[in-house]
Amino acid sequence: MAQAQTLKYSTFLIQIGSGSPVVYASPCGLNSKGFSRTAATNDTNVPDCDEPDAPSWLERDVVSLSGQMSGSGVVADEDFDVWNDWFESGASKPVQVKLGTRTWQGNAILSKLDVTGQRGQRVQFSATIDSDGEIVKL
Repeated sequence: MAQAQTLKYSTFLIQIGSGSPVVYASPCGLNSKGFSRTAATNDTNVPDCDEPDAPSWLERDVVSLSGQMSGSGVVADEDFDVWNDWFESGASKPVQVKLGTRTWQGNAILSKLDVTGQRGQRVQFSATIDSDGEIVKL
């Protein structure tokens, strides 16, 4: 049996782009990260022509694709303004997701920014980033 080749946390990056030419950087503070892609579909009920009373099967067509990145962690005071300024601007920004040797890139909007605090603990935050157009694998 061959052992699976796994990836360390440090090889999974969510990077935000800025400037011209675009420079990508990972703001400090994230302790968890996520990258999901979703296909929206339309369903068509296709009857059985030989047995019209039999249950039919659904056939699906992909209508659109979208991507979402998420992360949470501690508020790193030196980088929190990157998140806050992006949210308040409502702007679409270039983003990259890196996973080992793989890279996905596109534009996205910071659609949710939560900050929470509890006495005796450090201030936490979470962010949700939604694709704004195509996310391509480079």
